[in-house]
Amino acid sequence: MDIIKNIQSYCVEFRNLFGLKDNISSQVLLSIAKDSTYAHNLHTCRNVQSFLEYLIKNPALDYTDEEVEKEFLDSTLFSKLDNIIKESKISFVYEDNKKDYEDKYGSYIEEEKKKNPEAKSCKPCAEIKANDFREVYLDSNGTTYIRDEIVKLLKDYYDGVYGYANPSSSTVQGHYTFDIINSSRKTIADCLMVDTEEIYLTGSGSESNNLAIKGIAFKYLDKKGHIITTKIEHPSVLRTMGYLETLGFLVTYIDVDKLGRISPEDIKNSIKENTILVSVMAANNEIGTINPIKEIGDICRGYNIPFMVDAIQAFGKILLKPKEWGISLLTFSGHKIYAPKGIGGIYVENGLSLVPIIHGGGQEYGLRAGTENVGHIMALGMATKLAYNEMNDESNRLLELRKFFLEEIEKIEPDYIVNGSLENRLPNNLNIGFPLLDSHAIIRSLNNIGISVSPGSACSSKRIKTSHVLEAIGANTKHYASIRFSFGLNTSKEDLEYLFKYLKQIIYILKSNNEEVAREILLEN
Repeated sequence: MDIIKNIQSYCVEFRNLFGLKDNISSQVLLSIAKDSTYAHNLHTCRNVQSFLEYLIKNPALDYTDEEVEKEFLDSTLFSKLDNIIKESKISFVYEDNKKDYEDKYGSYIEEEKKKNPEAKSCKPCAEIKANDFREVYLDSNGTTYIRDEIVKLLKDYYDGVYGYANPSSSTVQGHYTFDIINSSRKTIADCLMVDTEEIYLTGSGSESNNLAIKGIAFKYLDKKGHIITTKIEHPSVLRTMGYLETLGFLVTYIDVDKLGRISPEDIKNSIKENTILVSVMAANNEIGTINPIKEIGDICRGYNIPFMVDAIQAFGKILLKPKEWGISLLTFSGHKIYAPKGIGGIYVENGLSLVPIIHGGGQEYGLRAGTENVGHIMALGMATKLAYNEMNDESNRLLELRKFFLEEIEKIEPDYIVNGSLENRLPNNLNIGFPLLDSHAIIRSLNNIGISVSPGSACSSKRIKTSHVLEAIGANTKHYASIRFSFGLNTSKEDLEYLFKYLKQIIYILKSNNEEVAREILLEN
């Protein structure tokens, strides 16, 4: 009976999808599920009534009702129908919007996507199966899951009496949530050893970076000015700098050494009379290299220049001391430390003023307008406290995992390289270069057996573009595939054992398929 009900339900769904007066037959439904050509013809004839009626009356498969029911015992057919419905709805909305546009304005011209001439095509992956399949998440520098303690905190808050309250209101409920925000703000301030009123809450790490940079720069719109940053910063910094250049600001991009570290002396030598800001990340998101922040901060303090630190990757993983290190602005984000996405923050040194980039109400001491996201602010406060309380033990555990990883990778690929510094590096990060292989081929091969990692370069529209960070350190991106492995709270030794059990096979298969590339490299050398 359940199968019959499902068939009837899907017949109604497709009737509505195609705008028909009557339900389609079960034979038509089966034809849609099993004959892609028939399904395609139905799709393309949606607005041609005579053709559509013909197809409905003449299904591709002429089965009896009993035969149809037997075919639908295969539950994957219903999954196929779900996908067809989903894709058709998206396509129909696009087609209808396009038709409306053409009716009003004439021709509809679609912009051709520009191809990057430097991009490389993705290579085939290694098709292997894992009999002991498990999910292994090794992309914690990309984002983290939400901790159980924080899930419970959020549930209790939103299920509670005042989970809906506006902290800006003068009601009892508003005062309650306002106090929650200040308590979380104090928790973060205590972990950074700064004053509570120096912590401002935002909607993300990228927003924090924009606020810090533009907040300083916009004070000098009349005179413009000079800003110093580095070539390995996060796009939320680099693109903001590029935007300021279009307004007339001068930006110096400092080179890094082969380990990805900034020389404080290079910063000092780049300072000009009109330098208004120095911006350097605490630790790099791709290669994990930690910069000499205190030394740079001392230089900036000596010249009385505001020093901004993008600490989004470092926050919660290593100690940060803004007061001692001469840091004027420090940014951080929740989703890197097991809090939800959509919450970030910025430390602003007392006495330093910023121009707001979001205007409206007077929230966040007038610096960042918008009704506060109380639940996520609570989560950020708790996540920060947990991260700092566990920092020493977790760092030691991660370093042991990293040591084990390097021992195992040596066994299966002795010619591997480590991108970045091992001495000055986030404890949870490794960026490994594999010789004679393709980054995306490795990633997709690992994904097939449940292992999630990130490339040392970004893949977009099935094409790989070299990472600006790897270019900056002079990494051999032509002959090495760079993969970022970043561990988290849930990463275990068993996870890494599972990785290496299959990584050896993947490397062997990919290298066997890559003999032509190997020959090209040998000829070049």
